[in-house]
Amino acid sequence: SSSGAPPTTLVLSDTAVGGAKKRLVAPSLSLTLSRRDSRDPSHDGFSAAALSATTDDTPSLDINLEALETPSDSETGTLPDCGELEWDDDLPRLGRGGPVGVVRSLVEQSEGLMELDQVDSRGRRWRRFCISGQEYHVNMSVLEPYLQVLSHGGYYGDGMNAIILFTSCYLPENTVQDYEYVMDNLFRYIVGTLDLMVSENYLLVLLCALAPRNKLPTIKWLNQCYNSIHRRLKKDLKGLLVVHPAWYIKALITVVKPFISDKFSRKIRFVPSLQQLSELVPTDRLQIPDAVRQ
Repeated sequence: SSSGAPPTTLVLSDTAVGGAKKRLVAPSLSLTLSRRDSRDPSHDGFSAAALSATTDDTPSLDINLEALETPSDSETGTLPDCGELEWDDDLPRLGRGGPVGVVRSLVEQSEGLMELDQVDSRGRRWRRFCISGQEYHVNMSVLEPYLQVLSHGGYYGDGMNAIILFTSCYLPENTVQDYEYVMDNLFRYIVGTLDLMVSENYLLVLLCALAPRNKLPTIKWLNQCYNSIHRRLKKDLKGLLVVHPAWYIKALITVVKPFISDKFSRKIRFVPSLQQLSELVPTDRLQIPDAVRQ
């Protein structure tokens, strides 16, 4: 009856009719980039296993952003825009001075390095990088359509403080053949090239416009990239400007925040427009696609 005493127990499904309680066991995961086969440019097996769980039936760590419904304006993320945050104390005020230099895309730079690449018996080009003292070979043949994802955008402030532009619309779609293998090689290429390009402090500009959800890297990939990047590159990074962040970009960054340090999190800024970006850094040398500028 409605006047009876409130219940003191809660009956769960399948536990009151003689059923045994189910015990969930945490899966065993491997969250390190495999180095076993990376020295051998003739072996392709290192990539797919490197970013995968240790067993086939292990639940995925990733959130399917394509299946999420578009939230309301009040649900589009927890990080405020760049105008609502103060810069870190160690982040220099970004001026338009500094050396102009010759700004070239990494596509052009790669063309100059092609003569140093090794070609195997199957016609694939391999480039050697040294990352954190470990030597890696990167399959440049599978990366040819995606090399524009990273470019040098000039300098800011005083000294050789580089601006690095990461253009998300040039990322591969997650439906391409051997997607994990392509992304693993792309990661090694990006980190290896950054290590060569960046000699002092640098600023990373992440351009999100025209990048659909099926081009977003997986959370596992982002987590392993963060853990594998050399400490010097993390320390020298003075800011990560996320330009044109869609709601699912903000959701993804919110999800990965527990995996990164608080100091690194404070370097992230949302920049709603190119106009606001130009108020923070010189943009005349950024190789922004024409469709994005329009």
